[in-house]
Amino acid sequence: MRSPGELPPSAAPLKPGERLDRLGLGRRVIIQRDDAFRFGIDAVLLAAFARVPAEGEIVDLGAGNGAVPLLLADRTGARFTLVDIQPELLDMARRSAELNGLQDRFRFVLSDVREAADVLGADRFDYATSNPPYLRRGGGTPSPNATRHIARHETTATIDDFARAAARLLKPRGRAAWVYRPERLADLFSALQKARLHPVRLRWVHPRPEARAVLVLVEAVKGPAAPLAVEPPLFVATGDGYSEAMMAIYRMSGGADG
Repeated sequence: MRSPGELPPSAAPLKPGERLDRLGLGRRVIIQRDDAFRFGIDAVLLAAFARVPAEGEIVDLGAGNGAVPLLLADRTGARFTLVDIQPELLDMARRSAELNGLQDRFRFVLSDVREAADVLGADRFDYATSNPPYLRRGGGTPSPNATRHIARHETTATIDDFARAAARLLKPRGRAAWVYRPERLADLFSALQKARLHPVRLRWVHPRPEARAVLVLVEAVKGPAAPLAVEPPLFVATGDGYSEAMMAIYRMSGGADG
């Protein structure tokens, strides 16, 4: 029996306007479409940054079309619960999981993150990941595409809501990994503090060594405060191409063999 909000099974074949893209350099594939929000380098970096447990339960808040869990699936035997408010994206995530043979480890829940703990139950997950909307409500240039607009703007849930949801869902000493914009790091830290999640790891992401950071990766723990470890910055590119660190991330993504 499905729980409230859980999507029913769907057929895996592509629908009109959809295509199959490869995840990283591996064998995993993902269903995407040009007129919907598509995964980018932030999902790849979040998956690489997350120190997921070898087994247990992982929840992805604001899962979109499922890129982060698909990228993580070969690094752990854990089961994944994908939560998103957009049925079209979650349906693509479900069919991507089926195409990758991961349907037995993936669960799909259509829910506002503010209600996720009511649907799924509190204190049950070992790890959480989230690539939440970066832009405040009314900030930036609104996208004429509703799917993209909801994915990029805090239309229904704020960063405070995402942090509270993670805190309620995580077991004591569970951890959550986030990818966010540097200009909103203070907002993220404030949200984590109010939710009693304590940052323990941070890594800046720069396009090139001479450029400002464009993303920040943060891991927080539900439990006693601990020292914050600032890891070496990640430079996406050096010289004429990807940095060695970035190539290593792509090699570990999507079920690559090495």
